[in-house]
Amino acid sequence: MSNNAPDALIEEIPQAPEICLIRLSGDLDARSAAVFDRCLADSRVNEKKFSIVDMSGVTMIASVALGKLLGLKHRFSEKGGDLVLAAISLDIKMKCVLMGVDRIFKMFSDLHSAMNTYTWDVMHEAENVKISFPPQIGVVPAIRRFVSGVMAQKGYKGRDSFRVETIVDELCNNAVEYGSKGENDNITLRMRIDWEKIELDAENVSDPAKRDQLQAFMSNVSCEVPHDGDFKRGRGLALVKLLSSDFSADITDVGTIVHVTKIKED
Repeated sequence: MSNNAPDALIEEIPQAPEICLIRLSGDLDARSAAVFDRCLADSRVNEKKFSIVDMSGVTMIASVALGKLLGLKHRFSEKGGDLVLAAISLDIKMKCVLMGVDRIFKMFSDLHSAMNTYTWDVMHEAENVKISFPPQIGVVPAIRRFVSGVMAQKGYKGRDSFRVETIVDELCNNAVEYGSKGENDNITLRMRIDWEKIELDAENVSDPAKRDQLQAFMSNVSCEVPHDGDFKRGRGLALVKLLSSDFSADITDVGTIVHVTKIKED
């Protein structure tokens, strides 16, 4: 038997006082029973509804330890909460998958991912994303795919996903077309996503030669979009306005900010 004795360290998380952090380490074998009993007796475990178990220090795990871990999870589930696993090594994760553990426990690659899921699933906190990119049309598809991935992680799909991707595509294309092409004149896309809506802000540095043209277009932008099949790229800000729940633009000598809100439908 290895001398890598099992142990547990229980911590508070200042930025998330509702969560108990349990750091497990060593070989989680038959000797780990006392470790889990100590966790169950700890007041911090009993006071919280949610727990993240940091597995980064675990060197092996036996079925008896998994049973104890399941009992610990059950304790949180009885209170209407949950226990999730984070920072599991690849070898141990593969073993857990073979044993079907992934069907019982949510497993995350790191603590940050586990915390993000907690704040989203439990606290329903919005997540903010900021992307800066050069004013080049070839970059836009990658931005659209990135936003699509974020939406998929947050449960946006179907019509909502398609419409937001189209909005992002047109906002970025517009920012490239009407913005300055200077070496340091990056375009910034900000996204705030929550359970009910997505807010987007596309900001670029003004191209003086095109500013009046954009202002004239914005003052007459219509919700009417030509219909010749499905919605496609290239419809510009008229399509953005049509697909949005709220739409506004601020055009100055310095730059342009187009703000869009899309309320979740699906």
